[in-house]
Amino acid sequence: MKVFVTGATGFLGSWVVRKLVESGHSARVLVRKSSKLDNLSELLGDKVDTAYGDVLDADSVRAGLAGCQAVIHTAGIPHFNPDNPEYMYRVNATGSGIVMAAALAAKVERAVLTSSVAAMGGSATERVATEDTPTNADDIGLDYSRSKLHGEREALKVAERGLPLTILRPVVVLGPGDVLQSSTSTILAFVRRKMPVYVEGRPSFGDVREMAAAHVAALDRGRPGQTYILGGNNVTLTELLATIEELTGVAPPPKVPYPLAYSVAGVLELVARLRKQHASLSRQLAKAGHMCTWVSSDKAKAELGYTIRPLRDSLRDTVQFFLQTGRLRPTTEKLRQLAAC
Repeated sequence: MKVFVTGATGFLGSWVVRKLVESGHSARVLVRKSSKLDNLSELLGDKVDTAYGDVLDADSVRAGLAGCQAVIHTAGIPHFNPDNPEYMYRVNATGSGIVMAAALAAKVERAVLTSSVAAMGGSATERVATEDTPTNADDIGLDYSRSKLHGEREALKVAERGLPLTILRPVVVLGPGDVLQSSTSTILAFVRRKMPVYVEGRPSFGDVREMAAAHVAALDRGRPGQTYILGGNNVTLTELLATIEELTGVAPPPKVPYPLAYSVAGVLELVARLRKQHASLSRQLAKAGHMCTWVSSDKAKAELGYTIRPLRDSLRDTVQFFLQTGRLRPTTEKLRQLAAC
């Protein structure tokens, strides 16, 4: 099957292309002429070709889809510190509608949308959410969560007209290959000692390799009209940082009450704006990190064969990637040991 993939230069998208090729499929990737192809350089060839365009340019999407039997739409802006929330909304929400409308017109056999558990919002109290848990993403004041929820809704409007659509909701993605420093950027900030404080939260982490394999499985085994959570390890942030410390020898920053963390984040945002930089801790990131976003992946396990890699293994591979690519210096004995592996 020839699969049209958006977002293929990114973290998850590039692994989706790898897993497609490993599974015997071929891919056409939508890239901008200015895109860095670092994640795809070894894949381009007979099994993977390129189409130039943008998810907000309907004509380029339609041209890229020509001759493809399926589409996997992974393109998006994935962080809680957007410089331009209006543009993020257009990419994450409007772009989903554009890509899926083009897929319907091309009469593809299958369409897969990469959403996020952020589209479900979050809880102030401990819980384990499922695909049936009601969303509050429109109400919690997080631009990213709202944009991903509305991306699903735009895609579902097209599905109502006959598109065989399956939606996947990954948790926070770890593993090697995040050249754009998207979902792993917070891990890198902790190990670099750039995160001044943290607030307790209950996030969930999964591995990019298992998530990419689930995207390929969704082409054959995912039921149209269904949504699947690609979860992972449900932990407290304190437990996450303890594992990072055990792996790297880098102690966590102080844990502070949420109101204080939110205030610190506001100051960091102001300083970063004056310096025209990204803040290591934003108010939206503090708010997102404080919520419980634990989930169950039982449905994806049963229907897509989804598996969950141990958190320690994913963190180790993430940190080793940072070390191997020069994004992180081996400043502790444990980091030097990881760099030598």
